Amino acid sequence: MIIQLYLYDSFDNTTYKILKLLDDNDIKFSVVSFHKDDSIEYISNQIGVKVRRLPTVIVDDEVVGSYYDLFEYLINKKVINYEGKLCQNQ
Repeated sequence: MIIQLYLYDSFDNTTYKILKLLDDNDIKFSVVSFHKDDSIEYISNQIGVKVRRLPTVIVDDEVVGSYYDLFEYLINKKVINYEGKLCQNQ
């Protein structure tokens, strides 16, 4: 699973939650940051897909979304459980 996190260079609460979820579960990911003044059109062009806001998570070239979308995605893929902890079979 290739996880890419796109965020602004000034973190907000959602960004911290995404980073904590991935880090707490030792899930590898890459980060690309943008300046707060960068337009969403510029960011979309750089990423290669249309995004609506940052932070945005892309998994295996699929736009997943932000924190809650990532949380649900990882549960559905049986990577984490409903408590946000790594599943036993991982």
